[in-house]
Amino acid sequence: MASVRLAFALLLFGLGTTAASGQTSSPDGPKSVPDTVLRRVTTAFIDGNAQLLLSPAADRVEVSLFGTRTFYSSAQAFYVLREFFDTHTPSSFALSDATGAGRSCFVRGRLDHAHGERTLQVYVRLVQRSDVWQLHEVRIDADVE
Repeated sequence: MASVRLAFALLLFGLGTTAASGQTSSPDGPKSVPDTVLRRVTTAFIDGNAQLLLSPAADRVEVSLFGTRTFYSSAQAFYVLREFFDTHTPSSFALSDATGAGRSCFVRGRLDHAHGERTLQVYVRLVQRSDVWQLHEVRIDADVE
């Protein structure tokens, strides 16, 4: 099962990097969203791994689940996201878009889960501090198709 997930993640990663390759940002930031960020976000959502998504995270992380927005410490955000993944066990994740802007990057995707009738829209914002991309925001909403 793990090898199937890894193969699926690599496939999604390949599709995601193609989508992000032509994007540019300001002169002081990245030319596009780094591959490591795309792999991290994609793998975290495929595996339902809150720890990977939050490694590393800012001191305060904004988590918005179905319209309810709250700021948490990174430790609290771990428990909130772990519970979300326990309740909404991922069955697939597809990267939709990735954009770099200055020292921030934004990743958007679609999450299918085992107990859901609707696909979920996922938005993730990371900010670069030195050479590290810290998670600052996760937003998950029902897809409006």
